[in-house]
Amino acid sequence: MDMLVILLGLAILLVLTLKKVPVVYAAAISIIFIAVFSGLPVVSTVTNDYMAGFSGFVKSAWLMLLLGAILSKLMDITGAASSIAAVIINRLGVKRAIPAIVIAGGLLTFGGVSAFVSCFALYPITLAVFRKANLPRYLIPASIGAGIFTWVTMLPGNPQIQNIIPSSYLPTNAMAAPVVGIVCAAFTLILILVYLTYEANRAKQKGIGFETDEETNKILAKADEMEANGKLPNVILSVLPIVVIAVVLNVFKMDISVALLSGIVLCAAMFFKNITGLRQLLTDSVNSAAITIVNASAIVAIGAVIRIAPGFQKIVDFILNFSKSGGNPLIIFGIATTLLCGLNASGMGGLSTTLSVLAEPFLAMGVNPEIMHRVGVIASVGLDSLPHSGGIVAILAISGVSYKDGYKYLFVCTVVITLLALALALLLGNIMYPIS
Repeated sequence: MDMLVILLGLAILLVLTLKKVPVVYAAAISIIFIAVFSGLPVVSTVTNDYMAGFSGFVKSAWLMLLLGAILSKLMDITGAASSIAAVIINRLGVKRAIPAIVIAGGLLTFGGVSAFVSCFALYPITLAVFRKANLPRYLIPASIGAGIFTWVTMLPGNPQIQNIIPSSYLPTNAMAAPVVGIVCAAFTLILILVYLTYEANRAKQKGIGFETDEETNKILAKADEMEANGKLPNVILSVLPIVVIAVVLNVFKMDISVALLSGIVLCAAMFFKNITGLRQLLTDSVNSAAITIVNASAIVAIGAVIRIAPGFQKIVDFILNFSKSGGNPLIIFGIATTLLCGLNASGMGGLSTTLSVLAEPFLAMGVNPEIMHRVGVIASVGLDSLPHSGGIVAILAISGVSYKDGYKYLFVCTVVITLLALALALLLGNIMYPIS
């Protein structure tokens, strides 16, 4: 019963968000349900445990999200995003618009830029690309999310934290099991591109194209005027702020806030003649970051309540007991990792939990640490993208797309296809790294 309570609580969250109930209220109803039926003291659970998780996320992410929002707005109003979009459409064509965004997101992530920052950096470019290609806006979150959350994380050498965590528990490095990682990443990327292209073509057949609101119209109208007058920034210069962020972050090893500030200063310095309404830009940036941080914190904090609920420990115990049943340990490890990532709403949290418990006994069973590393990483990008994931909330909020309109496409790209990749990784793992 305790395990069922957690699952029902998450189901309530999903139903409410799909019914367009504001995320903050949907999260509150979900945690109250979990607290009541798990026998937890409701008031202290909400005011202490839940709010601790909420404030913890605000503390860790606010400055990064604010600077990311400023960069996004600057890329918009200076025409830098439109310049990049124009080259993508003119050089690659409408049919390659979505692949260009998905691959660009992957390159940003592989360059060490965090997923949240990548969302802000890619959104204005994606918006301009989708407008030129007349693609529906509800596919924007899936196109961005598919690039930054999925295939690239599976690649060996990826500097993101999920590819680093296993080395704390295993005698491995970021290049562990390279063939399995590359094959699964390619498999994931191909399926995602096929699926999103199918959805784009289906929308075209239904006569569904790009739709704008008043705010978007103002930004795009200014970009159109600059393009008509030949005043759009040079595309190479337009890309430089994003390149500088990656360089400052990875080469100079500076904090992400410093890296973002470097990109902002460069963008403002290069295109200052195109900057108008600075006060409005700063106000809009604060509002955008505030909405994103509040919604993401409300969802992420649910994990803090789930972890103290009796059902969570019972699920962990069930997985541990099952691992002793004599089944294939690599398969058990992969399934356990993705399940715990789903419950934690975090690839990092679920992967760390599974490795801390299963790494030592499974190594003793003869499981190769290289394949355990790679399977763990691939498993961590499956169920971590359920509706209570902070990254999912953020990408929908940044894109201005509701759960009802955008989540199902995200779900296919970030959950269904990545779970298929996990199945492929387990198959390849057992063939290439047989248990000794």
